[in-house]
Amino acid sequence: MNKNRTLIACALALSVSWLGCNKSGKLDETSASTPPAGPVELKLKWPVGEHILQQMDMKTAMEMSLPTQAKPMKQDMTMGQEYSLIVLPAPPGGGHEVEMEFMGAHMKMEAGGKTMMDYDSAKTDAADVSNPTAAVLKKIVGAKIRYTMDVNNNVVRVEGINDLVNRLTSGTDATTSSMFKSMFSEEYFKQMMSQNQCLPTKPVQKGDTWPVQIKFPMGSVGSIDINYTYTFQGWEMHGKQNCVRMNFQGTLKSKPKAKSNAFPVSLSSLDGDSTGTSWFDPELGIIVDTTINQNVTMVMSMVMKGATQNMTNHMNQDTTIKLVSIK
Repeated sequence: MNKNRTLIACALALSVSWLGCNKSGKLDETSASTPPAGPVELKLKWPVGEHILQQMDMKTAMEMSLPTQAKPMKQDMTMGQEYSLIVLPAPPGGGHEVEMEFMGAHMKMEAGGKTMMDYDSAKTDAADVSNPTAAVLKKIVGAKIRYTMDVNNNVVRVEGINDLVNRLTSGTDATTSSMFKSMFSEEYFKQMMSQNQCLPTKPVQKGDTWPVQIKFPMGSVGSIDINYTYTFQGWEMHGKQNCVRMNFQGTLKSKPKAKSNAFPVSLSSLDGDSTGTSWFDPELGIIVDTTINQNVTMVMSMVMKGATQNMTNHMNQDTTIKLVSIK
């Protein structure tokens, strides 16, 4: 249903702003450095030839209410993706170039006690592609995106988006195609490689705080403004890595777009709060692990049988983004 696809798009948007592995390569090696007594610089490092594997998993519980329904409808969804990052030779003039490849994807959706979709690209018998979203997930495996970043780790160019979108939307219905074309924009992919926006711009030490503002596009339904306060909680061993533990908390609010006749479901409002923790290894120059919890209330308008109705959706979402290996 259209509203379910819109909710999936919202869930993807809320989680992807953090995308940011041997078996584990360097993760099997205990950190050689010791925490400094004073401030430390938290900066991403991109050694040429490095091969990184990351995994994102998300669990979402939703409760949707319509004026025409006596009871709210409950929907549970688990989804995730695995992707690799290969650091290529630096471009002329300095900076970094990184190629991302999607290695796997999975999604399971249950509503009203029934399984609506269950797809996992890691299973050879994963044949449930009758659902349009599952069909897109199947196509995403093997897709590549290339990023060019400046010396400050800001993304300045993204290549391969058009090829990816054409690959994903080929053979899909008009509504699904429109949703993914509007969602998989250049800004969307920039956010996937913008981990540096969560890091402080100057050296920090235990107790220091800094603000983080993120504007995340959601295609045809508008955008989300995320405002966080990060705190350097202290040094902590995370696995074998000596990491800076960063706690964060903040709010999410939407900026809806004008309603479009081409997309029958629109986002009227979105408000929520979020808390989480990230572990950053200054020696490796990478975020090793992130956990996020978000509680969000969305109000969406949709046209049903010629009349506009509002649907209220309460959503709790737990996301983990883990470094699987780094070689």
